[in-house]
Parts: sequence; structure tokens; C-alpha cells
Amino acid sequence: MIKTESIQIQCPQCGETEFEQPDNVQDDDFVKCNHCKFEMMLAELKEVGIEQAKEVIIPEAKKEIENMLKKAFKGFK
Repeated sequence: MIKTESIQIQCPQCGETEFEQPDNVQDDDFVKCNHCKFEMMLAELKEVGIEQAKEVIIPEAKKEIENMLKKAFKGFK
């Protein structure tokens, strides 16, 4: 079973996970890292978050599938 339930998006510059954003933020609004003040559009930050999530989830899913296959074929040679 995949154990990761949530992943926080990290600033691509410094790794911080908290951002300033306007009220009712939209994809074309800019958000700013609270630590290094790096700014990017929310839509871009979402894409960064997707890539960061893939880096965590894909290896975890691969390991789970390998374990399932080992159990399924246990005893076969």
C-alpha cells in the first residue's frame, strides 16, 4: 500500500513550503516564497508540485508493485 498521503509543494529555489498569495488566487496570479521571495505564477507552481509528487510517488508505487508480484509468484520457478 502506498504510504504517502500528501506532499507539500516546495519552492524550486530554496525548498520552503509556505507561499504568500493573493485572496482568491487564480492560476495566472503570482505567488511568492515566504523564505527566499522567489515569485512564480500559481499555474507554474502547480506544475512544479506535480513533478515533485512524481518523484515521491513513482518509486513508492514501483516498490509496491514489485512486492505484489513477488507475493503472487512466490513458489514459482
